[in-house]
Amino acid sequence: MQHSFETLIVGGGVTGLAVGYGLAKRGRSVAVIDATALLDRASRSNMGLIWCQSKALGCREYVRWGFQSSRLFGEFAGELKENSGIDPLYSASGGIIPCLGEKEYQQRSNYLDALHAEAGGEGYPGTMVSRSELEKMLPRIQFGPQVCGGTWCAEDGYVDPLHLLFALRRGLTNLGGTLITGCRVTGVAAAGSGYKVQTPQGEFECERVVLAGGLGNRQIGASLGVKVPVTPNRGQVFLTERIGDILPIPLLGIARTGGGTVMVGFQHEEVGLDPGFSPEMISDVARWAVAVWPAMARLRVIRCWSCLRIFPNDGYPIYDRVPGHDKAFILNAHSAVTLAAVHEKTLPEYVLGRELPPDGAAFGLSRFGRA
Repeated sequence: MQHSFETLIVGGGVTGLAVGYGLAKRGRSVAVIDATALLDRASRSNMGLIWCQSKALGCREYVRWGFQSSRLFGEFAGELKENSGIDPLYSASGGIIPCLGEKEYQQRSNYLDALHAEAGGEGYPGTMVSRSELEKMLPRIQFGPQVCGGTWCAEDGYVDPLHLLFALRRGLTNLGGTLITGCRVTGVAAAGSGYKVQTPQGEFECERVVLAGGLGNRQIGASLGVKVPVTPNRGQVFLTERIGDILPIPLLGIARTGGGTVMVGFQHEEVGLDPGFSPEMISDVARWAVAVWPAMARLRVIRCWSCLRIFPNDGYPIYDRVPGHDKAFILNAHSAVTLAAVHEKTLPEYVLGRELPPDGAAFGLSRFGRA
């Protein structure tokens, strides 16, 4: 096994792979090292939504960053399919947030008005729609009586999160990068002008190291003297039997997958490192889904599962150099799927020494105080 690389990325989730793929595409010597079993990761509890609308009020940088990624996704997905031979099943479908009752509709409307006001002359790509407009957009869905409308954004979309993960893995290796699996990093240490990455299977040497290990960044970052402010967040989802192509536009919390099943889930639970499954929580989600779309009550549930996701403490991404280390980087993002396209475009250049674009540069460690 080769043990020396220009750049070594610790963590083979969507964020680490997007950076590794981008570096390999640029002809650089790069390896992604990953300990996590292929399916035991945050991508399992990801709905696959490329979702930018109705969030991040008060943080225009993040709003612009997300929409930039969404606008890059078509080209990114097509290139990834060509380089890997795996279709990430990207759809520029737009997205809908259904509202149950007038109170919820008004709350959404007020939030959207605030986003429009904050955007000013830049404009904001999101609108409120009535129930009748929802019915025209999704004529084969009979909404429940409580649904009175919702929000709509044409710039949201869908990608299959596991297909995206598989395509990034294959694309990385097809472009000359190295993927090292089943190998847990225990620490990183400065060594000369570069770094040594320590694992039970031996040491790896690199000029640059990228910490993209999700929750594992807390332990690995500590070996370089930095506290990484991320916390676990549990997601629980369930999957139904296959249906016809009657839901071409995903709802926030209900989406038809590329394989024709329906995935349901939207809640965020702060339960520490407990990945356990909660039937009560899934029951609450199911009741909500049936209120939105009563026909769901007739669909058989195939599987239910839970998974821990990664949340920076304020919900926004982290992109920074490790303090005191010019060639060691920390990357953490909750919306790794949504941001994958902008990550692939910008973060490899950042790792190679260029500065981040202004919107990305807003998300350094300094906002948390002393790291």
